[in-house]
Amino acid sequence: MLALVPATAQLFVDCTIGGGGHAEAILSKLDSEVSLIGFDRDVDALATANQRLANYGSRVVLIHDSYANLDRHLGVAKMGNVDFALLDLGLSSLQLEASNRGFAFQKPEDPLDLRFDRTSGEPLRVKLAEGTSTDELKKILREYGEVDNAGRIAMAIATAVREERLQTVADLREAVTPCFRGGKRNQFLAQIWQALRIWVNDELHQLEIGLTKVVQCLRPDGVMAVISFHSLEDRMVKEFFRLQENPCTCPKDLPLCVCGKKPVLERITRKAIKPTEYEIETNPRARSARLRVARKLAVC
Repeated sequence: MLALVPATAQLFVDCTIGGGGHAEAILSKLDSEVSLIGFDRDVDALATANQRLANYGSRVVLIHDSYANLDRHLGVAKMGNVDFALLDLGLSSLQLEASNRGFAFQKPEDPLDLRFDRTSGEPLRVKLAEGTSTDELKKILREYGEVDNAGRIAMAIATAVREERLQTVADLREAVTPCFRGGKRNQFLAQIWQALRIWVNDELHQLEIGLTKVVQCLRPDGVMAVISFHSLEDRMVKEFFRLQENPCTCPKDLPLCVCGKKPVLERITRKAIKPTEYEIETNPRARSARLRVARKLAVC
């Protein structure tokens, strides 16, 4: 990751700082004048990052908010002057292991919350109880989790909600288990949990807005790197980079561009970078990681 940071970098934005692992690794190798602004929706993650990065003092500023709102916090002086921006999407190990919010389907007593930010929005069990239709649930499971048998699973969840027996991880597991049709049980559950988590946190909409905001905050030659962990996110990032690199909307049979739209980004990685076998061996959760990187162009 450090190799992606411009040599003359002065300002680094970590859009999803989590526990501060990436930030610490990068800051430890950069000039002492480099400063970091880190965003996260999870106050527990920010507390961990704050402790981890305490030695960097005033060089680090942590903000409790979504990266989709970064323009509200950077201000005029910093918007357009960020040298490197990192988005590490999805769920962190910290949230899986110690959140007590139902992110891990292996923890039966956890409440069904699934929010990154417990200070806003509604937990999963409340959102479901407010009248989510079976058709909507089916769509959520199909689109966000790419779940097979989504209709039957949606009906099972809706029934459990109606009967007021959906409060904990164990309750949700019990509701959907009869819908399991063979294969890998953990994968079956992981897809359901992923779909519901994405819905609760509005993750894809946040990503759609956030990608544009990140490009706006970069200076010319600034670099943005995005790590995604499932195909929906990766496809969004891939398509966003492609359109920013080639935004022309003119008919293909026109000999010259007349729409006036100019490239904003140049892809550094033409294809997603996947983890090595060694990286997967040392960190199995990295198996599905995909890294895409782009550089901002000087647009006239």
